[in-house]
Amino acid sequence: MFKVEKMKQKDLSFAVKLANTMNWNMTKADFTFNMKMEPEGCLMLKDNGVAVGLATCISYEKVGWFGNLIVEEWCREHGAGTMLVKHATEYLQSKGVTTIGLYGYKHLVNFYGSVGFKQDVDFSVLKTEQIKSPNDLDDSLKTAEPTQRDIAQMIELDTECFGGSRAKLLDTILQEKSNLIYFHKEKNQVTGFSAAKVYEGIAEIGPLVCSKTQKKTAKKLFSAILNKLEGSEAYMYIQADETELIEEASRFGLKEEFKLARMFLGPPVQKDCTYLAESLERG
Repeated sequence: MFKVEKMKQKDLSFAVKLANTMNWNMTKADFTFNMKMEPEGCLMLKDNGVAVGLATCISYEKVGWFGNLIVEEWCREHGAGTMLVKHATEYLQSKGVTTIGLYGYKHLVNFYGSVGFKQDVDFSVLKTEQIKSPNDLDDSLKTAEPTQRDIAQMIELDTECFGGSRAKLLDTILQEKSNLIYFHKEKNQVTGFSAAKVYEGIAEIGPLVCSKTQKKTAKKLFSAILNKLEGSEAYMYIQADETELIEEASRFGLKEEFKLARMFLGPPVQKDCTYLAESLERG
């Protein structure tokens, strides 16, 4: 009999093993971070006390995000995945969330559609084993350690574009010394920023948030991050219609691996901002 429980430290070894059957490269630190951000949103599915699946989700004020979902293969046709999705959505709605987003594999669009999610836009997953900087790069944008005021402005800009405040997540990312942060200011106001999280020589690039009216700024932020990561293995999640940035990424050696569908339960909330996802929004 299936039962959903809160994820605990004792579940982490199983969670990592199960997640990595999908080549997600998850670690105990990843799940520990999720549990820190949203303890009640990290879920385990048990069958008569034995772990068979997991799901994670997070709330950002009125916006929620549903992330990792995986169950043992034998129970995929027995309602296990649906049970986890419904439990997660009910939890987020109990927190006051009115819109829930997720990124789904293309072959799972119909599955998520069956529980109410509607397809929005596609995202491309780009990867490279080694970033190679082109010789003609404009490296005029320099890095600088953001002040607390800068960080507050970046979170404010992100909230406007994302639809809800991700302060609890971004504050951690933007103040971590090992991460790369680039930002652009006009009249002492942050108008765009990009970040990359670096761990054991592997970089996840994102988020990148910038108004569509500042495409040149977005490209400079994007290129500056990539150039700084020369020689690193890297990956990112980028909106598939951002053709100019995707072309720029290809100059650094990043190539599309596959596409994901961004889907929403409730009205779409993201505004028209140049956008790289942040770890699929850490759900």
